[in-house]
Amino acid sequence: MQKFAFSLFIACATLLSCTHKPSKVELLRLEKQHQDSVEYCQAQQTLRYSDSILQTLLPQSDEQLKLFRYEKNEDFEDYGHYVHRLLTTGSNTSRNFLQAYVSDNRKTTIQCFYYGAHPQNQLHVRLSVGDLYIEKEGSNHAFEAEGWHEILTVESQDAIDILHFVSSHAQERIRVTMDGKNCVQYYLNQQEKQALTDTYQLAVLMNDIDQLERAIRVASLQIQKFQKHHDLQ
Repeated sequence: MQKFAFSLFIACATLLSCTHKPSKVELLRLEKQHQDSVEYCQAQQTLRYSDSILQTLLPQSDEQLKLFRYEKNEDFEDYGHYVHRLLTTGSNTSRNFLQAYVSDNRKTTIQCFYYGAHPQNQLHVRLSVGDLYIEKEGSNHAFEAEGWHEILTVESQDAIDILHFVSSHAQERIRVTMDGKNCVQYYLNQQEKQALTDTYQLAVLMNDIDQLERAIRVASLQIQKFQKHHDLQ
């Protein structure tokens, strides 16, 4: 960077000298060099800042992941996912419950499980506390196996919004309503609210880490581009 700044200084001194009247091309070239210098400094600052924050978040995510179990079906899943140990499917058979997980690709998903004697044809799920509520649509998968099972899947930001609602009202009574053919309702117990809150915290951490890693990649590419173009060491 010092070499580039010195070259820019020499160019400015030459163009602004009394004996030299800069041409339009020379002025444009100088303006481009100045812009490159500013962007180069900004990229370096972004790289340093993003990396420092990332180093503080990675240990937090490692600690948070201890609450989760990693699951992946190698036959049909491209990404594995982290499910809270209190919300694994095997521990919640034949009942209505909410499951949330964060995948390897940092995508957050909520699945609303229904179990009953007859089809429900879920269209959306609603969580409410008094007059406050959040409602999201999703895709429904149904099958029959010693009763009728349905799984309503809500993804990405909609899933994070639901988890944020649970986290914000974890000390209150949260009612879950599965609207479809009938109105099926139940209340989250304290363990479920804690598990969903833990998942929300993991989702936020993973999202922050993903954004920082993206910023580091972009800044690194910008620095490499400028160094190559201006032969900086």
